[in-house]
Amino acid sequence: MIECKICKESFVNDKSFHAHLKKHGTYQGEYYCTHYPRLSLYYKKPVPFINKIKYFNTEFLDFNEFLIWEKNENQEIVKQKYVEILQKRMKVKDYLFAPFHNELKSLHLPTIDLYKKHFGSYNSVCKLLDKEPLFNKPLPKDFTKINLKNETILVDTREQDPLEFANTKVEKLFIGDYLMNAQEYNYTFIDRKSEGDFLGTLASGVERFEREIQRTVELEGYLFVVIETSIDSIIDNHKKFKRKTNLEYVFHNLRDLTHKYPRRLQFIFTGSRKRSIDLIPRLLYFGKDLWQVDLQYFLDHELGNR
Repeated sequence: MIECKICKESFVNDKSFHAHLKKHGTYQGEYYCTHYPRLSLYYKKPVPFINKIKYFNTEFLDFNEFLIWEKNENQEIVKQKYVEILQKRMKVKDYLFAPFHNELKSLHLPTIDLYKKHFGSYNSVCKLLDKEPLFNKPLPKDFTKINLKNETILVDTREQDPLEFANTKVEKLFIGDYLMNAQEYNYTFIDRKSEGDFLGTLASGVERFEREIQRTVELEGYLFVVIETSIDSIIDNHKKFKRKTNLEYVFHNLRDLTHKYPRRLQFIFTGSRKRSIDLIPRLLYFGKDLWQVDLQYFLDHELGNR
């Protein structure tokens, strides 16, 4: 039961309680900040109210505060905090697998690299919590070395701004925008998105997009969504051009869909069309060998200078 701190009346859930607050002429943020004041762990500044879950789970105002706190705190306490942060994330969402690289990045949570620094590997800290990382396989050793210029890439007839590969063939595809030719088909599909396409797809077009994912799953296939920008650029452009798209909703859908269809879907931000042209044939060629590889992590690290 939830007890109102103003009148002591009890409620069975947040929905009925939050509706009740209107009778007192107060908003959720005002109520929680007044009766449950919270300060950030290092700066000791008030935690802003966005929603109830975020309010009670936020300990740092931003990632910079976390890094400063980490640098000045006892390392054993830091390690405990790392485990606690990961545990909270998994408890709140109740996902089958532990978070992936883009999930942590879009939430401004400690990165996989930081977990590696303190625990030796990301897998080891996930084991402490009896979870397995969503993407837990290494990148194939010859991923960057193999020459795929002679491979034929099938391009969907509806692709409005197709990428230019050495050898292409235009066909109507059942799923996605790009596919390996029939001889090399391995149930791996590619959806290409510009920044605008991506924002529209995961905002107003998310229901339609989910139907495409479901078709992929029905075929026992895998869908890579290749986006020609970066998360940082999306955030910067959102501020620069004062776009109305709800980025929090967009990235929520990215995370939620990836977990809802585990190991059947992955979003990859290449940063440019040039990098997409280099990456897509490799995704199609290696196919199933990449379904459990966190491609974005490797793209941001080992593949970053290609």
